[in-house]
Amino acid sequence: MSARPQLPTPVIAAVTRTYPGETACGDMVAWWQEEDATLACIVDGLGHGPDAHHAARSLLALVEGQVGVEPTQRLATADRAMRHTRGAAAALVRIDPAAGTITTAAVGNIQGALFAERTLRFDGMPGIVGAGLRPLKPLVVPFVPADILVLWTDGLRPVDLEADPPSLRGDPERLAADLMASHGRASDDCAVLCVAFRG
Repeated sequence: MSARPQLPTPVIAAVTRTYPGETACGDMVAWWQEEDATLACIVDGLGHGPDAHHAARSLLALVEGQVGVEPTQRLATADRAMRHTRGAAAALVRIDPAAGTITTAAVGNIQGALFAERTLRFDGMPGIVGAGLRPLKPLVVPFVPADILVLWTDGLRPVDLEADPPSLRGDPERLAADLMASHGRASDDCAVLCVAFRG
């Protein structure tokens, strides 16, 4: 009887930075496990300060509370529940190691890229979670252990890893810190989330 092949394990790290002069950050990240899948979310509450932080925190609580629901439906449900907040931009990803796929739902000024043999870039669809959304379409892409997924808010300039040392790709904690230092804008809250895969 042959042994089951080892599945790639997501290794996740993130960095956030608060807009200068504010005490609460409106850009937030979270990741968690649901059975064999890993979910990760990056969110940018509109504006800065406590109200932006409240909107971001509300969205994270709403998507984490919908266990077993697809990412597009989680954001649609959050949209209806967040009408009392400023609203937020967000990207929610579901990583399924057994299927070798990443499913993404994204709204607003969130950008992302899967840096692979051929880089795949994606943006959030126009809109604000909490202000009424058009139907969302998921993006489903395959991945292999050598790939790395990066998501960032508009507090960072667009990310390009082609010129970065290959060693950073295998260390998401170092990569996230490096991207914040090199790409973060001083004029906004910032967040970046990096996912590597250990096979």
